[in-house]
Amino acid sequence: MIADKIENAHLYSGLSPRIAKALELLEDKTLAEKENGRYELDGDNIFFMIQRYPTKEKADAKFEAHKDYLDIQAILDGAETIGYAPTDELTVTEPYKPDVMKCADPEYFTEVRLSKGMFGIFFPSDAHKPCYHYKDQSNVLKAVIKVKVQ
Repeated sequence: MIADKIENAHLYSGLSPRIAKALELLEDKTLAEKENGRYELDGDNIFFMIQRYPTKEKADAKFEAHKDYLDIQAILDGAETIGYAPTDELTVTEPYKPDVMKCADPEYFTEVRLSKGMFGIFFPSDAHKPCYHYKDQSNVLKAVIKVKVQ
């Protein structure tokens, strides 16, 4: 898992050509103006979703993991907390369908607060529990970029 400011996204472009292309999207100043929905950058290899929602209670958020895609989650407005734990340490509650596996909360996990202008990269080995607030509810505008790992 990586968490950083969007202004530093270029530092991670060496991870792979697909990740580099996905991170370039974060430079698009009109991204926050897009409607909620799915948009393609490179067919099924790289696509993104624009999402707007109020954060939820920690207990209502669920851990998830992916096997075919990594997530780049960029906060365009608002703030949220995302839980992190290694995928192999979690108990599966719902198997992959089609590329999302749901997991039970482990006894201990790391929490990362992402606010406007920040992003996180979650690899297939990184289970994550997005969309909850730490103290106060926030209205979030987020871009979730899906990058095929194979």
